[in-house]
Amino acid sequence: MANENTSQPAVITLEMIAQLKKEKLNEIQQSRQNMSQTIHELFAPVEQQGGVEGIMHHVHTGMAVFDGVRTGIKIMRKIRGYFRKKKK
Repeated sequence: MANENTSQPAVITLEMIAQLKKEKLNEIQQSRQNMSQTIHELFAPVEQQGGVEGIMHHVHTGMAVFDGVRTGIKIMRKIRGYFRKKKK
């Protein structure tokens, strides 16, 4: 029983290959532009806020830095405690 769906392989021409190459290059360029735009949006500097919002942003950033330093000091003390010889 022969399969009715089998047909001869499609003929691939140089023109078809050139057209596919153009399409893929366009897709790559579009992807590159999208990635560039996304990276720019992610890493663009934050716009300066004025008034109370700006002050609150600075206060929040300062508190985060202070908390990070304080936590780092606590961790360093704890690690040093493991390596010190205990005196009796």
